[in-house]
Amino acid sequence: MRSTLAPTDLLLTKSAMVRRDMLSIVCVDNNGGVEFDLQCEQGQKNMLEQGRMAQINEADSVVVARGRALPTGRARTPHPSVVPAWRERLVGVLDECVSSVCTPPPVTLVHGPAGSGKTTALAAWAAEPARPAAPRVRWAGLDQHDNSPARLWGTIHSALAVDDSPLSWDSTDPFADLVRAVDSASGHTCLVLDDIHELREPAACEVLSALVRHPPDGLRLILAGRTPPVHLSRLSLEGRLREVDGHTLALTRAETAALLAEYGIDPDPTALTALLERTMGWVAGTRLVASWMAGAPAAARDPGAFPADDPLAADYFAEEVLAEHPPHVRHLLLVTSVCDRVSAELAAVLSGQRHAGTLLHCLARTNSLVMRCADTAGEWYRYHPLLRDHLRAELTRTRPGARQRLHRKAARWLRAEGDVSAALRHAELAQDHDLTAEMIEADGLREVLRGNSDQVCAAVAALPEDKVGAPEVTAIAAVAALEVPDVIAAEGFLARLADADPTRWSYRMRALRAFALLRRAHLDGGGVVPPQARTAVSGDPQVDVLMRFARGSAALWSGRPGAAESELSLVVQACLRADLPWAALHAKVYLAVTAALRGDLPEVERRTRRALHLAARHGWERSWACAPAHLLLAWQAHQQGDTAAARRHAGVSAELAPRYQEPALALTHACLTAFIEFEDAADPHAVVRDTNRLWQRHTAVRVAPQVVALLLPSLVRMTLRVGEPVRALELVDRAQPVLEGHAELSVLHAIMHDQHGRTTQARRLLVPVLSGRTQPLAPPTTVDAWLLEATLVDRADRKRAHEAVGRALRAAEPINAIRPFLTARRSVRDLLAEGAGRFGRLDPFAEATLAALPVTAATSDPLTGRERELLLELPSMRTVDEIAESMFVSANTVKTHMRGIYRKLGVRQRRDAVVAARRQGLL
Repeated sequence: MRSTLAPTDLLLTKSAMVRRDMLSIVCVDNNGGVEFDLQCEQGQKNMLEQGRMAQINEADSVVVARGRALPTGRARTPHPSVVPAWRERLVGVLDECVSSVCTPPPVTLVHGPAGSGKTTALAAWAAEPARPAAPRVRWAGLDQHDNSPARLWGTIHSALAVDDSPLSWDSTDPFADLVRAVDSASGHTCLVLDDIHELREPAACEVLSALVRHPPDGLRLILAGRTPPVHLSRLSLEGRLREVDGHTLALTRAETAALLAEYGIDPDPTALTALLERTMGWVAGTRLVASWMAGAPAAARDPGAFPADDPLAADYFAEEVLAEHPPHVRHLLLVTSVCDRVSAELAAVLSGQRHAGTLLHCLARTNSLVMRCADTAGEWYRYHPLLRDHLRAELTRTRPGARQRLHRKAARWLRAEGDVSAALRHAELAQDHDLTAEMIEADGLREVLRGNSDQVCAAVAALPEDKVGAPEVTAIAAVAALEVPDVIAAEGFLARLADADPTRWSYRMRALRAFALLRRAHLDGGGVVPPQARTAVSGDPQVDVLMRFARGSAALWSGRPGAAESELSLVVQACLRADLPWAALHAKVYLAVTAALRGDLPEVERRTRRALHLAARHGWERSWACAPAHLLLAWQAHQQGDTAAARRHAGVSAELAPRYQEPALALTHACLTAFIEFEDAADPHAVVRDTNRLWQRHTAVRVAPQVVALLLPSLVRMTLRVGEPVRALELVDRAQPVLEGHAELSVLHAIMHDQHGRTTQARRLLVPVLSGRTQPLAPPTTVDAWLLEATLVDRADRKRAHEAVGRALRAAEPINAIRPFLTARRSVRDLLAEGAGRFGRLDPFAEATLAALPVTAATSDPLTGRERELLLELPSMRTVDEIAESMFVSANTVKTHMRGIYRKLGVRQRRDAVVAARRQGLL
């Protein structure tokens, strides 16, 4: 906007002296609005020349530089409102940058996209109250007019003006004037050059480059802008560059919550997480969403519902983000926004621009809300979620039908590049059902084995009925649904195949259906292998991996860990060769289960850690496939006496576990949780009752005998501790068909005989176990047997008891099993303590085991039947003689039983025994 005015018509609030060679005056209104270039008439110029200098008074502030009058408003520090927590953090960061010492002085670069808070952070820092040794701060806001070197020097010198007076300087050597100005000031001076990205002309950039390379000793430079127009790599190598980038400027979770509070919004943690995912801490984006949420009803304040076509957001993106880009760049951004991430080659296909990769690279380097994907190999980029949503909305508004065409192009290109998962998403969005069905049939199984079952299921759900009806599409959909896992959907797909004629199917098709039936049978808990699964054969490597895994898991859950390990090891090798990580993860977890069934705790931990490492590499740490891994770690920690770790891993397993899982895993989780919680339970009877009920439900179907062997002894002991021998005997009797012929059954019966004080019968049952004639299903059973033998002979033969403990240590040491010692009677701890140094090579393990045992043994000895009868009499007021008469025994016998009760309950008198018994649920 131009106007012809007399010099007297220019009103200035601060006096300014205009030089005689001035040709024009530039000023800014009080609101920082439109800039005027005021051209003087020739007569007015003569007036200026005749007077040589003219005095201009009152109105907007202007500082005169060579040939230009400069607005001193741009030399003032702005004062925007900021979130206190964000301000305090950034002030600390900037203080650290500016206060660092080096020669020449350091240069601080504050850079980030539009709206990232560069100016706000610097203004907040500059406005901080004076701090010890803090430099004086001078501010210069740059604009497009500063591309003239003379104008740029004038802006810098006006910022360094002292006492509101224009700086006098020699126009022939502005740098020398700058040095003199800085040297004349007391202490250091910090000069903030804001919006440096406005400098584009080489001459102006040379001025800035010289200032950056050779600043005066007393000057600290802070450059702020979207991207620096000069090279700073040398400064970085010299250690002189301090950077504050967009990641540092981004709002943290707490800062985002504080900003929302300014708008009167108190989001729940889920909503706050959703907002951070959408804004990525971008200050302007967070304010846009917060402004929209503040105007929405409280029930509708969902950050995920923020409309992409919100008027305020649309205007902001158009004016502040996209306006600086030329048309061909805006076209590139528009057409590539259909992709969540885009490569240089894909961008060229979608935009028709050969140099699309170069443009994306430049956009990423210039803080244009375009970021390079650090987690993806190759040259891939992604846009800020809010920018991407705006571009998609703009594409739909301005180019109807273009989105479907672009999605179809992207789907075909991605499929050709081997990214079938992303291709399926684009084909679905393009509504190209033929292409979707074709990809599912040809590549769907591979995607399932790679861990993309959810994408396959989503693509199937979008297909019309006639496309889903194709047998192979249906079979792959069933397999994918079982891997999600969605058993109900899988049953629907399998029901479709039940009515089809299998004689016309290929081997691949038969194998797919066979695997789906096998997997479904395992989840049912029947463990019955359908006839179709035994005969299906395929020459397809992916199908063969699937079937080998099915055979391995069938062997595992039927109690044949050796056969399972052979099959599953081959599955892991084949999956790693064919890049099928999801199937490899399943196989690795199941290999850890085989080690657990053997009772090999060190190997369980090694294999489980390897499986979780594979999951972490692919971002599957929170997937349901990791639930068994954490369950195994919980069991391993429990067996080693680490209750805290056991509880932690059991909790993670419960969070990740799907609704449908193998009964053996569900049973293990239920029992392990009960074992962990029993000691501190307010109602131990309820824990035992609930666990017994779950045991009956899960063992009604087929469960691997090793699982029963590992869990049942602890459950029986826990049941006996609450004084329910009948229920404990029922557990043993129900397990007899599964444990028949194995050492576990003999040990369980020996425990029951010991409970009733029948020591001779208990020892007789242990003889074939201890001699090795009866083999255990689980190695810890041997440890249990020797420890039980030690407690049975402890009073009669201390030497034999010591030998039995030594044999228990020998059986426990290879598998690092400490839990049997924790569940044994108190006398075992005494035997370990007395035998210290006499266990030979097992002494280190014996010491570690003793250290894991509490001073008073972890588990009290269960009361015998007679002791439980006597316990019921203790709360009464009857004497020992009266109790003896009612029980038809002698008073001495009653006293002996009472001493046993006191010892097992850890008390010394009758009243304390009643209290302890009630606390444990025995009364």
